[in-house]
Amino acid sequence: MRKFYYYLLFTFIITGCDNKEELSSKSQSGKNPTQTYIINGDIIYEAEITDGSKPKKPILVYDIPEKTKDNANSKNKTYKTSEHTVSINFGYPPTHPSNSGCTVKRYNNGNSYYTDSGVYGINPYPYPTSEGKSCLVRGFGTPHHNLYYGSLILFVSNKEEKRTDIRSRVTSHNDNQGSAISIEYPFKANVSYEINLTVIFYDNRYLIDKKFSDGFPTVYAQLKDDGIITPPYLRNINLDPCVKDGVIGLDATDYVNNTRSFTLDSRGQIERYINFKFSPTKEKKALLISLHPKISDGLSAIPINDYTMALPIIKITEKPFDPSLNVEIKTSEGEGRRDIIRGR
Repeated sequence: MRKFYYYLLFTFIITGCDNKEELSSKSQSGKNPTQTYIINGDIIYEAEITDGSKPKKPILVYDIPEKTKDNANSKNKTYKTSEHTVSINFGYPPTHPSNSGCTVKRYNNGNSYYTDSGVYGINPYPYPTSEGKSCLVRGFGTPHHNLYYGSLILFVSNKEEKRTDIRSRVTSHNDNQGSAISIEYPFKANVSYEINLTVIFYDNRYLIDKKFSDGFPTVYAQLKDDGIITPPYLRNINLDPCVKDGVIGLDATDYVNNTRSFTLDSRGQIERYINFKFSPTKEKKALLISLHPKISDGLSAIPINDYTMALPIIKITEKPFDPSLNVEIKTSEGEGRRDIIRGR
């Protein structure tokens, strides 16, 4: 039997936290410093300075999304549910502390402050559903409610990092970031589920640098045995779920039938209704939604990309069991597993 491997490696670069209003001097390329931009109050973007000037204090940029018909009616649409549909409306941010273990730094009229209201971290937070019940939500990479987007937001980026080895050779490496949320929900065995995500992608690089990102992000949805986001083999390691550096790994257990993905394929501000279908044959207790950047395979150039994904609504609908959604996993000697289903 061929051994399953993790499709994405769990990588972390632990960075220090700075609670002071200091000038940004971080160099993503190893050559030039960067200027910090704050998009819509709390979204951080680092732009490389190439004209020789020195970084200034964080520059505030407001890019308030237009109220399209779909966006304007999203709150009403959320609660138009069928008998077997549960909706989670992230358009209503909590007004009290979430005690999630993570905070974000927000800017308002030039002033800054830290808050954990509407911020998701390692500690589960009970979030209301359309059924009048609550489900526990956790986060990685500090997903939180943004007041200007009126939605839960996740982040993803990849930049070029230069490293010098012992022979003084300079090489390029991926410097990636990702974020994720998990929602505890009782997924029954032998019942099919449709999971619908309403999402809007914003290209932060284009907003600041006027250059489209070189790659597109991928959204993964995975049914899990619990709501803990880190893979089981890393749970005893002291990792900080509040830092944005690194990309989470995906659990390889029954990976083929319990994992789906969607990769963006259009530039600009894009709204998508993503539909994932599952037919679990064993009970699952949580849904993981993770956002991953485009990265280099080590042979091609580093794809520079930086996105914000707004996630206002999640709907989970029970359906009659459809075994055709699953693939048979070969276990005989010499027979490999079949291709991973993506975004089915």
